[in-house]
Amino acid sequence: MRGQVFFACAVQFANSFDYVHAPERVVIDLTDAHFWDTTAVAALDRVVLKLRRHGAGVEVIGLNRASQSLVDRLGTHGEPAAR
Repeated sequence: MRGQVFFACAVQFANSFDYVHAPERVVIDLTDAHFWDTTAVAALDRVVLKLRRHGAGVEVIGLNRASQSLVDRLGTHGEPAAR
């Protein structure tokens, strides 16, 4: 993923993953991305949780400090109940 993720492109972000044919392990590399708002974090949560429901182990890497802070405050996919 590269670029800015915010309310206007969150659906496109979520739709860019193949959930049905998900491999056993998925690494979402966000080194070149920046998450701006609640909608972006919710899209990331949806992606991670949906991939997990389809049997994939998911790791999110590379979030910059500001994006990580936003995901830590608003995200749910990292909570123990979501695993």
